[in-house]
Amino acid sequence: MGEYLIYRQVSFDTVHVSLNQPGSATFFEVAPYPSVDDGSARVTAFDEKPIIRWLMLCPSSRQIILEELGLPPDAFHRPEVVQPFYAPGEGDIDLIICPRLSQHQAVAFECKRVKVESVNIGKDKVNKLQDVAGGVRQANKLYNGSAAFFQTYLAIITEVDASGQGEINIPNRGIRSDTTPQRGDTRTTTFKQIVEFPGRAELHDDVGIIFIEIAQPSHLSIDKQASVRVCVYRRAERRDQLTGVTNRVIKIMQ
Repeated sequence: MGEYLIYRQVSFDTVHVSLNQPGSATFFEVAPYPSVDDGSARVTAFDEKPIIRWLMLCPSSRQIILEELGLPPDAFHRPEVVQPFYAPGEGDIDLIICPRLSQHQAVAFECKRVKVESVNIGKDKVNKLQDVAGGVRQANKLYNGSAAFFQTYLAIITEVDASGQGEINIPNRGIRSDTTPQRGDTRTTTFKQIVEFPGRAELHDDVGIIFIEIAQPSHLSIDKQASVRVCVYRRAERRDQLTGVTNRVIKIMQ
């Protein structure tokens, strides 16, 4: 029997309006010269740390992530947390989010990115998928470690360079349901391989899974035009957070 995933999506576009020069503006249209780049980086060039920062600094993406997780819109968030959870050089926590008045309900995230570039109508170039297995081990370590958070999630962040999808309108560009990778397992769709990511069977049952997709539909920067999709595939189990962890969360919030 098939499995259905429901994603929440937000798409945005921007246009420059000159002062005292009235005119009309159009959104979500293909640029007349799609091969001309505005000097922006491709979304697939972002490592985990900068793409997590972008997700939490962009109001549109932050809003749907928090809503899908059942967290308040003003929830505290801090990426790349080292101290007071680790000594310098020992590692970090990719992201911590918690309600501002409920520090005992902090949510910790281990994040891994997957890079997807649409090559043609049927094929994708897929990179970093095998690295997700390492994220599974890190998420298990985070869950089983001395810092027992209220909830723990593994976040799979898929960066999609969809500028080559000329047959699809801009808000709908992104991972396609029927395309396959150019290399590796060419019999299974890209989407299915991401959902059934390497190491998934080894992930602790209490660790939640969230899929986040960032699609760059054209040559424009993702700061100007993008789609973000969020699916909380498996809710993280709740547990009593240790007082020592709560005290450290309070410290990073100060």
